[in-house]
Amino acid sequence: MSRMNKRPPGSPASAGGRVPEGDSFGSFFSDPQNIGYDQGTVQTYPAQAVIFHQDTRSQGVYLIEDGLVKLVRIVPSGQHVIIGLRRRNWLIGAPSVLLDKPYSFTAMTLVPSSLRCIPDKVFLDLARTNGRFSWHVHHLLAQEIFRQMKNVEAMNCMSAQDRLERFLCDMIAEQKPNGAVPDSFSLPLTNKELAQLLAITQEHVCRVLKAMEQKGLIRRAKGMLTLTDPAGLLRKAQL
Repeated sequence: MSRMNKRPPGSPASAGGRVPEGDSFGSFFSDPQNIGYDQGTVQTYPAQAVIFHQDTRSQGVYLIEDGLVKLVRIVPSGQHVIIGLRRRNWLIGAPSVLLDKPYSFTAMTLVPSSLRCIPDKVFLDLARTNGRFSWHVHHLLAQEIFRQMKNVEAMNCMSAQDRLERFLCDMIAEQKPNGAVPDSFSLPLTNKELAQLLAITQEHVCRVLKAMEQKGLIRRAKGMLTLTDPAGLLRKAQL
């Protein structure tokens, strides 16, 4: 076999070099047949727990095994701005470790969550030597770029209501167990945080949420946004 046709250790075996559908970082670390099996330490965090702080030295990458994490950026004025949400099977802190830079945001749990901390040296070694692991990293970073492009498009082309509905539909899609739409689910986000995520004013968020509440799609109480009819919201978005 020629040198060009040799497959690097741990590289994806499926056609086109793609990892089989349903494969994930979670399965990579839980499968005893993988070189990365059981690497890192899994820790359970309560809601509102800080995982790492912005501008501190990056010492590891965190895999979200369960829960919901918000990413907060402290801007020069001192204001705390929420810049994203991350769910199960997402990595946080990977760009900082790859670039040997401090963390660029503070990561905090929104709900009780379990995360696996992969030490920086272990992460970098796997990224250099294990094809399957490296593919996952590339795939997630590509998803991040694609998501940012969609957000820029939304800010320039979509109304506030459309942005909010798209955001909630995306959250529903990420919640689907085996493709089934959940009966309901809750997001512990304030109106201010929603406004920051969607780049619209807090007053506009309030008006849109009130209209959705009157239609029976959502319920709001004490900083908690509950989607009471996810299937109805998805149908409305498809019209």
